[in-house]
Amino acid sequence: MADETRRMAKSSKSASDAPRTTPKRLPAWVPTAAWCVCLGGTAIALAIGVPRLLNRAANAHLPAPIRVVLRNEPAWLPKDERVAIERGIIKSLTSSPFDRDGLIAAQRVATSCGWYSDVKQVRRSNVDEVIVDGRWAIPCALVCDADGEHLVDTHGRLLPRAYPTGRGPKLLRITGVTMPRPTVIGATWTGDEIAAALSMASLFSECAWRSQIAAVDLSTWAKDGTLAVMSDKNCRIIWGRAPGKETASEVPAMQKLAALQLAFARSGRVDAGQAVLDLCGDLTCAR
Repeated sequence: MADETRRMAKSSKSASDAPRTTPKRLPAWVPTAAWCVCLGGTAIALAIGVPRLLNRAANAHLPAPIRVVLRNEPAWLPKDERVAIERGIIKSLTSSPFDRDGLIAAQRVATSCGWYSDVKQVRRSNVDEVIVDGRWAIPCALVCDADGEHLVDTHGRLLPRAYPTGRGPKLLRITGVTMPRPTVIGATWTGDEIAAALSMASLFSECAWRSQIAAVDLSTWAKDGTLAVMSDKNCRIIWGRAPGKETASEVPAMQKLAALQLAFARSGRVDAGQAVLDLCGDLTCAR
């Protein structure tokens, strides 16, 4: 019995003296490497997938034709001109809303049409709608030459509209122009004679008798820098130099304007029913 007890004690001691094993730990770099692999895979997936999505969007068919909105479109804009602007813009665009080059080309189309004095932006408001934001030109007068009557805006820019002589709209005519007409739509005449005539249009714009003024005649401009005004009854009103450009011996523009206003108040006619009126001196001379 004693021997058996000694054997059991010895066996227990041997078991307790045996070396213990501990679980192995992963190296510190392994989690970092795993994250890098995941991130790399995601980047590769994006690099492959996103261009494919963009390509699909660029080649996708629109659910409806592109609609062009000309912001603040004036009522006077001719229908054929509006259609031409819309077609040019649509032709410049693709179906992709990410097509920046197409929008730049569309802005060039709007600028070159001549009816805008400034195109601020062409933008995509929706996949099937484009908005043009800009400042419209304001038709002001017709410059007359041997080829007809040519529409200009308040800044003297040539607009894309011309008419046979005597067939244009009821606007102020500018006659006797010596400088050649610009060859590019949107350009202005060389020299300052058109600007001088338009300053007269601005001066008369609020007058009650404005409709009785038919034309500004520049036939003497090249000779001495003076101009005349023609009434709708063919009275020649000798004005002199352009407003603000008067000589020391010439009365100012507002005094000349007052003389015309007085003639209108007395007779109902800005030309007082005369063939010629000379406004350059202190006294209005009728001939």
